[in-house]
Amino acid sequence: MTSQTLIESMEKLYTLHEQLHKVALEKTAALKQNDIQALGKLLREEQKLVAEIQIANRSREQAVELLTGEKGMTMSDLISKMVEPEREKLNDLQMQLSTLLQELQNANDLNQQLLQYSLQFVNMNLDMLAPEPELPNYTKTREEASEYPGTDRPVFDSKA
Repeated sequence: MTSQTLIESMEKLYTLHEQLHKVALEKTAALKQNDIQALGKLLREEQKLVAEIQIANRSREQAVELLTGEKGMTMSDLISKMVEPEREKLNDLQMQLSTLLQELQNANDLNQQLLQYSLQFVNMNLDMLAPEPELPNYTKTREEASEYPGTDRPVFDSKA
């Protein structure tokens, strides 16, 4: 396996992350418009992309392992060991992927905040529509709790 396989797997990772970023931006728009059907569709698409990214990442890890003979080597360490044409290409890909991942993280943070605000809004509306039930009788005095104040006898006469 050559370094070209590693470069191809990095390019595939970048392409998949671009698609995931596009989906995250579409999710933001769907959340702003309260479009539940579109949001469900986007979540399914996102799950497929995440699965593809995991497969592509395993392929990248295998390429690094076969290329260097070491397991768990970071891309920075690998780039420093590469010869010039591949080094430059891998370095560019790493920088592009890093930038894209930061943008993706920002989009996901925004989506999480929008979801939290939506849930708070829904909970507030539910609380306004369904008032809290009255507290149990523990807070009332005995006179207030009794339908007939002043009568202290039980409802059933146990002596009979």
